[in-house]
Amino acid sequence: MHNCDGCTACCKVLKIQELDKPGNTWCRHCKIGVGCGAYETRPEACRIYECVWLQTQRMGKPMALELRPDKSRVVVGTTNQGEDIVLYVSPDRPNAWQHGAFLGFVNDLLGRRINVFVSCNDRLQKL
Repeated sequence: MHNCDGCTACCKVLKIQELDKPGNTWCRHCKIGVGCGAYETRPEACRIYECVWLQTQRMGKPMALELRPDKSRVVVGTTNQGEDIVLYVSPDRPNAWQHGAFLGFVNDLLGRRINVFVSCNDRLQKL
């Protein structure tokens, strides 16, 4: 498994029920830009989560470095057993997915008829 190499974007935008952590707030265990300060004892949700960017790094066609969550400000996840894509964005950058290479990535997904949703502040919007 590849590691996050200092990316901690999911530690902010994702909601973690086991920690009673709302979305769009930094996790109390996060060392921003470094990793988890409670790595060995982190909750199961954190142990098993891998963003789509990280998953693709093991594949023949990995997502570009500029699309990495800490660079693009978008955490890409899946829903519906991996059938649909969710773009998790923070309220301070709700349109981060609409810029540069990320917009090209989104348009490619939509062109392949993949459902894409944007999640911001617990609101899910289908593109």
